[in-house]
Amino acid sequence: MGFTPAIICTPSFRYETGSTAGSTMIGVIDIKLSARSISTLFNMESRKSSVTIEEVSVTIPFPKIVKTANLKVNFGQVLYDEASKIAKWTVGNLDDKMRLQLTGEMKLESARRPDENPPLGITWKIPSASLSGLSVGGLSITGEYYKPYKGVRNIAKSGRFQIRCS
Repeated sequence: MGFTPAIICTPSFRYETGSTAGSTMIGVIDIKLSARSISTLFNMESRKSSVTIEEVSVTIPFPKIVKTANLKVNFGQVLYDEASKIAKWTVGNLDDKMRLQLTGEMKLESARRPDENPPLGITWKIPSASLSGLSVGGLSITGEYYKPYKGVRNIAKSGRFQIRCS
């Protein structure tokens, strides 16, 4: 059984020749983002409602030959840094009913398309969820004179998750 991420991300990069006699190339970017049904996650809290994925963000590194990019999102905020050629789309919370999209256009410095598209980086966290299914059945603390709180909180984090672009 492999790992199935909690987020569905479908990136698309297209390149076409600009209108000025083929001297420049224009790229079109389209990224769709949605939450996967997370019934495969082992929730530690018994909830009947859908699970919200928190602190969702997408990092989009652009090829070095991109001169500028004009990006729009239907939810959240996107910031593009011209110097580092990196855009960061901050979504916040994402539930399974949301269908998010980032669209935009890139102007390239030359008339040739990039050799490859860099992979997207996605981060998120899901509170009170365990991906492994492990749980703590009991906790015993000895040698302490005060009464400690014996509780365990789980959180599932994405780590360094990447999506390759075609």
